Amino acid sequence: MNVFELDARHWQTPADFYNSLLRKLGAPDWHGENINALVDSMIVGDINTVTLPLRVVATGLDSAAEPAFDELIKAFSALARYGAVAHITSDRATLEIADDVSPFLYDKA
Repeated sequence: MNVFELDARHWQTPADFYNSLLRKLGAPDWHGENINALVDSMIVGDINTVTLPLRVVATGLDSAAEPAFDELIKAFSALARYGAVAHITSDRATLEIADDVSPFLYDKA
């Protein structure tokens, strides 16, 4: 399983969240900074250099600005609709995506 940590202590904007996450995922420069793009690259796959299964651990959320924290909540919740497992508290969030998550896509059509 690929595991990486995001340090959210200095996040001020949603772009800070996306920049941190996309860099760790090995996303291409053209990757969109929005939830739909994350679902495409993290669930559908074949875009990022980091492959499934993966675990993302975000720490320092209690120091992140509200817009950045809110975007993480929205993004992790959207990914959970497609089979990811998200746990979010005031200071830490984890997201796990198994390598067999893509069958969940067929139930969402």
